[in-house]
Amino acid sequence: MTKRHITALLIIAVITISLALPLSAGADVLIEPGNDFYERHVNELVSLRRDFYVNSRSGSLMVEYAPGSGVEVTTLENGEIIHIISTYSHNGKIWGVTDIEKPGRPYREAFRGWVPIDELLVVYDSISFEEDNSTKLYNYTGNFDALNDISELVVWKWPGSGIIITVLDEERLAGLSIIDFLSYRDERSAYNDREGRLWVALPIIIKQWICLSDPENRDIPAFNPEPAPRLWKPGDEHQGNTWWRSLPALIIILVVVLAAATAVLIRVFLRKKKADE
Repeated sequence: MTKRHITALLIIAVITISLALPLSAGADVLIEPGNDFYERHVNELVSLRRDFYVNSRSGSLMVEYAPGSGVEVTTLENGEIIHIISTYSHNGKIWGVTDIEKPGRPYREAFRGWVPIDELLVVYDSISFEEDNSTKLYNYTGNFDALNDISELVVWKWPGSGIIITVLDEERLAGLSIIDFLSYRDERSAYNDREGRLWVALPIIIKQWICLSDPENRDIPAFNPEPAPRLWKPGDEHQGNTWWRSLPALIIILVVVLAAATAVLIRVFLRKKKADE
C-alpha cells in the first residue's frame, strides 16, 4: 500500500464524515418544528406518512407534547384530518407524531405533537387499496404505447376510487418524460378491474394510478369507492429495536467502519515501512 493509496482513503473518510452531517439532518425532509421528545427519539421512529381522521372516545383529542406527558399542544375535534409523520411505541402503546400549523403563520412555525394511534381512523388511500387487493395486484412488464399520442393523462387515487388527483396536460406530460417515469416496476404495480381495464401505479411514496386502457377518460365510474374508515393496525415494525431503520444510524456505522479500516491500513503501512528501513 503506497502513501498515495492511504491519502486517497483518508480523503474518502473525510468526505464521508462531512456528508453524514447534512444527510442526518435531512433524513426527515420535512421542516423540523421544535420538540425535545421527537429530537431525542428520532432514530427510533417508524416512518408512516398517512392521513387519519380524529376519532376520540370523548369527541375531541388532545395533542400532547410527548407521548403520555399530558402536556397539551392543542386539541382536535372528531372528524378532523391530521397527517401522521412517524410512529413510536411508548409503554406498550403506539403514538403518532404530527405537525399542527398555526393559523396565519408560515409552515416553518408549525408545532409538533403526539397522539395515540388507537384514537384515529386511517383515511383510505392507495396503501389501503393494496392491502384489500393484495392477491389481485401483479408486476406489470408490458409497454406504455397507449400514452404515446394522448393529450392528457388522468391520475386517480386508486383504481375505481372515482377520485381524480390531477390531470396532466400535454405540456406537463412532456416535462415529466412520462414513459421513463413509468419505467419503474414493482410486484404490485398493476391491476385489472372487472371490466378488463388495466391500471398501472405511478412510482410515488403513496402510489397514484392511471388507467392504461383508457388514460384520458375522466368518467370512469367508482367501482371501488372509499369504504368506512377503520383503525390502523401496525405490523411488526414496532417489534424490538428499530435503530437499524434510521438513515443517520446507518451513516454513523459506515463512517466508523471506514475509519477503523483506514486506521488498520495505516498501521500496516507504517509497520511495513519500518521493516523496510
